[in-house]
Amino acid sequence: MPMVSVIIPTYNRLRELSEALEALTRQQFKDFEVIILNNNGDSIASVVAAFQDRLTLTHVDLPENHHVRARNHGVTIANGQYIVLHDDDDLLLPTHLAESVGDLEAGADLTYSDAELFTYRFENGRRVVLETEPFAYPYDRDAMQHDSTYIPSGSMYRKSLHQTLGAFDEDVFNYWDWDWILRVGKDHLVLHPARATVLYAFNPSGNHQSAQQDASRRVYFDRLVEKHDLPTTEMKNFHIVQAERRSRLRKTRRTFDGRLTESE
Repeated sequence: MPMVSVIIPTYNRLRELSEALEALTRQQFKDFEVIILNNNGDSIASVVAAFQDRLTLTHVDLPENHHVRARNHGVTIANGQYIVLHDDDDLLLPTHLAESVGDLEAGADLTYSDAELFTYRFENGRRVVLETEPFAYPYDRDAMQHDSTYIPSGSMYRKSLHQTLGAFDEDVFNYWDWDWILRVGKDHLVLHPARATVLYAFNPSGNHQSAQQDASRRVYFDRLVEKHDLPTTEMKNFHIVQAERRSRLRKTRRTFDGRLTESE
């Protein structure tokens, strides 16, 4: 059985998914499987076939587009003792899995690294980086009550956490990740090392999912606030909050050279 299971929900991002898998082939740590959950999108068979001989891959076609439910399904079929959450448009630098495993082997229950936010344009069917900036903020359990700086993509945790905490909360939908870090941080050891080994796709034009603010998101936000008795009632999109956070940036190890994969 593999030590690590990488869980990737996807929906109609074949080019981005291909880049994410390409980055996984370059990991220094090799004892992992990849579970791709296709959320009722276009067929991903061609992408899976391209990497079938290079990665240990399982893919499941789901009947609906529900990213939280997809992650929960991925956990139920995962064989690894450690789970890695992975968005389909993000990438992990080559040392990421090895260093994250080291964090858990040292005693952490969940570890998440800093990230490089990158903007991009498409050229010849691939993304080309335009700008990058670090997303690097210290982990503070109390501060998480006011503002979540947890990027789940790339985070690794013990699968056994689900035995005590249950599944990801589908009822808070867009805020499942904020809910998860609050639940884990309450009684378990969270490690947040200062190394930027996740490349987080960031679209400043405003069509990134986390920038969309509508009535349905308000319902989920209110559910989160009530569930955790949060001191905040102000719902802000990622772009606004990111501008406010920049004064709190910490120093972090940055090794990204501006290329998404060596094949570019």
